[in-house]
Amino acid sequence: MTELDRSFNEERRTIVLRNILFGGRAPQPTSPAPPVSRPAARPPRRHALAAATLALVVAGLGLVVPASGAAGAAPADIAPAAVQRAKVAQAALSPDVAPAAEAAPAAVSRLGTSGNKIVNAAGTPVQLRGVSVLAPRHNAECPECHPRPISDVIDMTVSDGWQSDVVRLPVTVWGSLSVEDNVAQYVDPYVQQAVDLGIYIIVDLHYVSDYGSTGVPQSTVAEFWDYVAPLYADVPNVIYEVFNEPVAPASWATWKAYIQPVVDDIRAVAPDTLLLMGGPQWSTYVNQAAADPIAGNDIAYVYHLYPNQGDATAANLDAKFGNAAQQIPVILTEFGWNPPGEFSDPTVTQGTTSGWGIPLRQYLDARPHISWTAWIFDNYWKPQMFDHDWNLLGGEHQGAMIKAWLADQPYASPCADHAAVGATAVASSSNSATTGAAKAVDGDCTNAGRWLSAAGDTTPTLTITLDAPTVVDQVDVYSGFIGGGSVNVLRDFTVEVHTSAGWQQAGAFDDNTLGLVSVSGPAAAVDQVRLVITDPSNYTPDVARVFEVAVRAG
Repeated sequence: MTELDRSFNEERRTIVLRNILFGGRAPQPTSPAPPVSRPAARPPRRHALAAATLALVVAGLGLVVPASGAAGAAPADIAPAAVQRAKVAQAALSPDVAPAAEAAPAAVSRLGTSGNKIVNAAGTPVQLRGVSVLAPRHNAECPECHPRPISDVIDMTVSDGWQSDVVRLPVTVWGSLSVEDNVAQYVDPYVQQAVDLGIYIIVDLHYVSDYGSTGVPQSTVAEFWDYVAPLYADVPNVIYEVFNEPVAPASWATWKAYIQPVVDDIRAVAPDTLLLMGGPQWSTYVNQAAADPIAGNDIAYVYHLYPNQGDATAANLDAKFGNAAQQIPVILTEFGWNPPGEFSDPTVTQGTTSGWGIPLRQYLDARPHISWTAWIFDNYWKPQMFDHDWNLLGGEHQGAMIKAWLADQPYASPCADHAAVGATAVASSSNSATTGAAKAVDGDCTNAGRWLSAAGDTTPTLTITLDAPTVVDQVDVYSGFIGGGSVNVLRDFTVEVHTSAGWQQAGAFDDNTLGLVSVSGPAAAVDQVRLVITDPSNYTPDVARVFEVAVRAG
């Protein structure tokens, strides 16, 4: 970098900081605000009320912890109640005081790390929780999705019951724009907005690619951070995610040699900014990072988690990132799920709230030293939280549960409470003694709670007898394998119901690829439900894999 370049960058940095901290105005005197960790509530619009109408209330609020044995215990050195949050609360206005048009930015505390935790300036452990938004450069790729300005979407993440502490902003760099123009259009406005809202923002260099000689050159990553790192070095709201998902070479030593000089350059101009460090194989190498960390201060390590990596059990998640998180700071900057169908991709993100989302929540709530941002607060990129018309996706889709989670509100498993839980179930066959028919009505939609038919049973049949005749509004059939794809779900089958008039077909499915299908119940009371399967799956072994047959009373 030449002296002229340094001079230009310093001038640009001064302008950016002035705009961010003072909205382009001359700085006004403000009273110092107490440090904040996790904001629990936010003003419902971009601009807060005048400084005189705001109060920062620091509260130590406990997080939801599952019952003993639900998902493993938290490490002994940190209890959920030790993670503090800060509320931005509106002070009462006297009748003769009107809110001002603009407000001083809500203060946040500079974040760093201590041991295996992210901490605020006071040294208090902080659990960041929030969402990723769409990369702004891709906001018009789906015209039928009714795209909204990214600024409006970020406003949504802290309004209408959403309580994000942090927004992750993917920054894609391919195309004809220079780094300077890319930042001016697709980063600066949203950093300003995060300061206005009093939340953190992760500037995420969003490559999904190989690195080094077979992929993104080190010089390209360095060019981005040489420009961006000094711009926001003095803005405590900003966090840097250095490289979203390096893929190959699948070697931590190779990756460390590639990225260490970039980190060193960032630290030379942004000595105190929290850095988030991914790793090879789509940012899944935190175990290797724990054994051989990147040199430097205030670095947290990134893990990306999806249902294709298996069940959200304590044993599986400990092995992937939980054990490492007892040694180094870990943040999940991506995770998400949706049932097989239009809102999920064919292999990676297929899962349900009952079978994957809720166990993951229990695991992370018991480990508040692990921060997270859910993927993705969008109506197009998968697995999205909204349909194309911006209606929140609920039930077995992730949107409604993520919203409840951010607000520390409970969210019950949709498959756990229905009229057939505990009913008598008889199957034509079972794969083993631990996968019998009763598993299809046990309220458990994890892999451990499935009925599996025996190999060689070409027409597996399951009959459920309800405790009493019941008016049935809907029957939901959950099938497949968490961590697999659509090939594992039931292919050809019918759902039948029995009334006083006898058996009748409620629905038929051919070449099914969905992990959750629903049929309507009849007008009359139902005493039995039957599943008749003529093609168990598109997978070997070719057996029926049924999480649950949920009977919804009318």
